[in-house]
Amino acid sequence: MNRTLFDCGFKKEVELKNGKLYDVTATLPKAVQKQNCDFQCGICSQTFFRKQHLEMHIKFKHPVQDQAPAKADLQNGHSVGQSGSSAASTCSISLDDLCLQGNSQPEVTLDNEQKKGTENRHGRSKRNSYTVEFKKQTLDLLDTLSNSKHKWKRVADEKQSNAGSVREARRRRKMVGEKAQSKSEKYPLAAKLLIAEFKLRRAKGSKISKLWLKTKMKQKIESCYGKEVADKFKASNNWFQRFKRRHNISLRRRTNKKKNAANDGRETIQRFHRDLRKTVQSKRRRDMSFVADETYGRWLPKNRLNVDQVPLPFVVEQDQTYEFEGSKQVWISQPGSGLDKRQATLQLCIKAEGEQTVKPAIIFRGKGNVLSAEKDKYDDDVHVYFQSNAWMDAEVNLEWTEHTLKDGLKDDLNTEKVLFADNVGFQQTQAFHEACREMNTIVYLLPDNHTDKVQPVDAGFGRMMKQKIGEAMQMWLEKEENLEMWHDKISAKNRRILMTQWTGHAWRELVSKPDFIRKLFEKTGCLITADGSQDEKIRPQGLDAYTF
Repeated sequence: MNRTLFDCGFKKEVELKNGKLYDVTATLPKAVQKQNCDFQCGICSQTFFRKQHLEMHIKFKHPVQDQAPAKADLQNGHSVGQSGSSAASTCSISLDDLCLQGNSQPEVTLDNEQKKGTENRHGRSKRNSYTVEFKKQTLDLLDTLSNSKHKWKRVADEKQSNAGSVREARRRRKMVGEKAQSKSEKYPLAAKLLIAEFKLRRAKGSKISKLWLKTKMKQKIESCYGKEVADKFKASNNWFQRFKRRHNISLRRRTNKKKNAANDGRETIQRFHRDLRKTVQSKRRRDMSFVADETYGRWLPKNRLNVDQVPLPFVVEQDQTYEFEGSKQVWISQPGSGLDKRQATLQLCIKAEGEQTVKPAIIFRGKGNVLSAEKDKYDDDVHVYFQSNAWMDAEVNLEWTEHTLKDGLKDDLNTEKVLFADNVGFQQTQAFHEACREMNTIVYLLPDNHTDKVQPVDAGFGRMMKQKIGEAMQMWLEKEENLEMWHDKISAKNRRILMTQWTGHAWRELVSKPDFIRKLFEKTGCLITADGSQDEKIRPQGLDAYTF
């Protein structure tokens, strides 16, 4: 019910929820009284609630010639009412029917020196703006005074603020802390030194890796803040992402590469898997008494091998570097021209399961007339061959079969094995097939132009091998003396030694992950079963919803 109806006497009682009648006239002595019109125009006697309303009225309603006396009256206080002033009047309403007499409002005095709109600024003429960092420092000071009785006033006085702003900042502490943390640097001096070294290294065209940034940051923290602080620095991925955003650093690629169509050769690959299953289900011709495994048939996982060649440059994984965003030119220095091209050929032979006994081999360019002192520095887990163009040809392939392959299979020559190989010319020769047959190994040729989908080495192992070689090279470059050598011309002798050492390091790291190698055989179908129990694991690269 409208309150005005009660005030005018139309309704004296109201029914409550419990059914009782409540007399509302008892509350009417506290009836709302209209606000007094404290300001009056000296020309037309119109009244206003606020001073600024009167000023706007004089400015627009009265010509310029009439404003002087009005302003004079305003300054002399004639427009200020109502107590003790004949020029001012009130607009209060008395409710005669309720015998209420309107009370006069107290006199309103106006300080001419008070500036307009300062009542919401706690007396200040200008609204202050505080940064997130200032608020964080204020809250930190407040935390140190947590046991103080007058902590709000002390913080406000020291920071030249007010207690209300401090309370509001504390209420929004979480948001303030997150903003300050996202923009602040915990180790600013170390970061500044790291960015300076980053710029110098990029000016020389050196590759910048994630490992380099993390390692250098830890070193800078130790030199600036001490070893104890550096030990606490974890160089996490979250820190690395924030560091990149703060300094506008991103991973840039030097060149782009083309990709083959995803469904290229689906029918050829399906036919290959169907034929391979028939072969797995067959029996040995020379030994009809042989009992095949119920799951894997003719060849167990440990008896399935794959051999393939990988072009190996001296400069590996040097096509990406961290650089400032917006740079138009991204270049990476090399110790010589053409070292990012093929400098050697890496031949890899892996098993689907078990110990990897066939060591990797590198074919360098030349005739092999090297000193024994150089050979002694080669990695023990890497076999080295030479060819005039650093290629794998029929002659070198036979040499590899007689030495590297035979040495890796010598402990189990009585068990038949299968060697999946490319359709390249030197692997189709009769001499190569006969040499493998002498080791009780059958060469099974893969379909042409689809080795990236059905060959384990080409489907991921070779790529990972080159990546690990690049990481080993990067670790070698982290040493200052090696970095100086990198910018000078490295001799062919030292390049050969380094390539064998990096390859050996990468090989030992990869063969320590047998699950990775087995999944490559399963993915490509080279570990196909005789009973079809694991066909769902056959997923050639780029072929979705694959069945055969």
